[in-house]
Amino acid sequence: MTDPTTMSTPFAHCDHVAHHLFTVQPDIPLLDALEHASVYLNCAEALAHQAPTATRPEHSGSLHWASQQMLSTARALVLASVAGLHAAQAGGEA
Repeated sequence: MTDPTTMSTPFAHCDHVAHHLFTVQPDIPLLDALEHASVYLNCAEALAHQAPTATRPEHSGSLHWASQQMLSTARALVLASVAGLHAAQAGGEA
């Protein structure tokens, strides 16, 4: 089995067009992708805990939105990694 890498994984679907705004790039080593996913998850968790007690009420919504974006990015990194692992185990590219 070759060293598994990520598969191209689009995320952040646009509301007004049939495209995604971002894509996890293919051929990123899984360790790198999963380390980044972990960082995004840690940051999202910290923001989610801070949002309800934001000093300025108008910041609460922004913190919540930022947390959602980080979760979406982390999910895409994990999905790209899983797809890459499956492709490597199958011995080919999907």
